[in-house]
Formats: sequence, C-alpha cells, structure tokens
Amino acid sequence: MRPRFLHKQRGFSLVELGVALVIIGLVGIMVWRWVAAITAPMTRPEIQRQLNEAQAAIEGFVLSRHRLPCAAPDTGGTEACGSATAVFLPWRTLGLSSDFGRLHYGVNTGGGVNLAQVPNLTATPWAAASPDLNRTFSGVPTLPPDLSTVPAAVTTARNQLQTVLTQATGRRTVVNGLDWCNVLRRHASNPGVAGSLTAGNASTALPVAFVVVHPGENNRFDGNNAVGANPSFRFDLPGRAQDVNYDDISLAVGPADLSMRLGCVARLGEMQAAAQGAFAAYDNTRVMQEYWSLRAYDIISAESALQAAEAGVVMSAMGLALATASTAISIASAANTEGLTAFTIAMAAVNMALAITDVAMSAQELSDAQDALADAEDKLDAANDYAVHIFDTLRLTLAQAITLDEKGLNP
Repeated sequence: MRPRFLHKQRGFSLVELGVALVIIGLVGIMVWRWVAAITAPMTRPEIQRQLNEAQAAIEGFVLSRHRLPCAAPDTGGTEACGSATAVFLPWRTLGLSSDFGRLHYGVNTGGGVNLAQVPNLTATPWAAASPDLNRTFSGVPTLPPDLSTVPAAVTTARNQLQTVLTQATGRRTVVNGLDWCNVLRRHASNPGVAGSLTAGNASTALPVAFVVVHPGENNRFDGNNAVGANPSFRFDLPGRAQDVNYDDISLAVGPADLSMRLGCVARLGEMQAAAQGAFAAYDNTRVMQEYWSLRAYDIISAESALQAAEAGVVMSAMGLALATASTAISIASAANTEGLTAFTIAMAAVNMALAITDVAMSAQELSDAQDALADAEDKLDAANDYAVHIFDTLRLTLAQAITLDEKGLNP
C-alpha cells in the first residue's frame, strides 16, 4: 500500500509541474511580445499620429487653462514654468501616457524680452477682453428732473438695463480664452521680434507658438532638435529632408495658425462686434437724454403758454365787462347829456366791439395753447416709448456680449 501511495503522489506533482510550465510559457510569450512592442521603432504613421495626439492635448489644455503648457524638465512629464532648460513634453500635465515622455517640446515664453511685443504664451493672461470694452456706461438717463412722472415701463426697462450693466462691469476682471487670444494675436502681429521661439535652420527660421518633436526611429534627436545644437533656436522646421543623419519628425504651430485652429479670430470678432453694438446703443441713450430734455422744455413752454392764454381770457372777459358797463352807463346818461351824447354812445359801442374781439382772440389763443400742450404730451409719450426701446436694445446687445464673453473658446 505504501509504494502505491508514493507513486500517486509523484504523478500528481508532474501534472502540477506541467501546468506551471504552460503558464510560464504563456506569460513569457506575452512579456516577449510586450518588450518587442515597446522596443520596436514606431512607423512614420504611428509617429505622426502620436504628434497629432500631443497637439490635440496641448490645444485642449489651452481651452481649459487659457494658456499653453510649459515644458517639462525631464521625462517625468510635469511642466516646469520658468525653467529655461526644460525641453520635454509635459505628458503628465496634459493627461497623456508615458509613451509621450520621449518627445521634445518648445513653447514661446517671450524670451525674457519686452513682453508687450513677445508675450509669454504660457502665462495666465490679463483680462483684456470685456463685453463693455472696459468703458464706463455711466449716466443711463432717466426722465428729465423737470418731469416728475416716470412711466412704469420706462422704470422697469431702465432697472433691467442697470442689472446687465452691473454684470458687464463684473466681467472685466474675469480671465478666459478670449483674453489669451488677445495675447496670441499680439504675438502674431510681431513675428520677427527678437526673443520669439523659432524653428528652422541658420538661413531660414520662422516664429512658432509651440513645437513638438519625435526623435524618429533611431530614438535620438538630430540637427537643431538636439539640446544645445544651436543657441539661437532649438528646433528644425517640420518637413526637413530625411537622411542618414536626420530622421526626426516634428510638428510646429505658428501663432496665426494656432489662433485659427482655436477659433480665436471668429470668437474675438463676434465679441468685439457685440461690444461695439452695445456701445453704439449706449450712445443712442445719451442722444435720447437730449431729446427727452427737449420734450420736457416743450411741456414747460406749452404749460406756460396755456397759463398765459388762460390769463388772457380772464383779462379779455374783464375788458368786455368794463366795456359793457361803460356802454350801459353811456346809454343811461344820454338823457341828461347834451351835444356829445351820440359820440359817447358810439365810442362805448366801439369799445364794446373791441372787447368782444379781444375775448374771441383770447379764446382762440387758449384753444391753441391747449392743443400745443396736448401735442407736447403726445410727443413725450412717444419719447417714453422710444426710451423703452433704446433701453431694451442696449440691454440685449450687452447681454449678447456677456454671453460671448462667458462662452470664451468653449464649443
């Protein structure tokens, strides 16, 4: 029994060993394929695909952070802003895999020169774009002080406008992609200024916003892409002829091209147009204030004319009463007066006729004054309706500019 037991134990161990060998073999094959995959040189389409993915990640970083990423000092892939020697792609900062750690990356940082001409594209921009053009829309008009009654529609429209004006002012200090677009636009307008990051050779070099370089199949940076190869610039232009001494593949994006790719031109144009439209509407409100003042003057003048006409009617009535009394007295005293009786009666009749004519003229003046006041009031009502329209126009155009500013470069 014992030998049979020992034989069974020995056979079971051989099965286990066989299974283990199979597992080890499979793992070995997988490891071998993995090592072969990571050590095998990438094909040109694969390299180009990796560069395109890096470019998309960099542009995505701009959309979320409103600046370009700084280069990394080593293959660890964490950006190091302010480092003059950092040349690696910050793959970790961009959320890429470590496969991107071999790439070189250059970005325009101003070169330590006048940043007003060569801005630092890796720095957070200042708030330059605002929906109100950084202009104070002060003195939004109300009814002139001479008019005490303010229509409810006018008050409502003005209060709604004031709310939007406050929102627009609050956007002045908010930084987003549009502000960075302004920085990029200024860089694009000064392409030849010393200190700009360039790519090229000793005879031909172009300013770039950023450049990404793959070392090629030999996994070694060649030409100007090698650190320290040239003190004036660090990278070759994409498309340099490949030969036994150069197989790097690079991707460079100029400031103007980057501006177009990110939609800076269209977005800044829309924002500027909306802001300019809002400011034009604001100018209309100031013109309307003068128009309102004229309407107020018309009301005051018409009311004064009406008061004068009413006083004239009273005076004319008093004159008619006196003329009537004078005529009655003349007739009553005719029996006791000799010689001038007929003349006195005639004069009294003339005075009576003049008084009647004056009353009629005063009544017409009163009617004209009443019509003038009614016309002035109608014009003021029309001006009030126009004020509501002007307030709403300014509010809507400014609200559109605020919406575009809040949207920034987001889809």
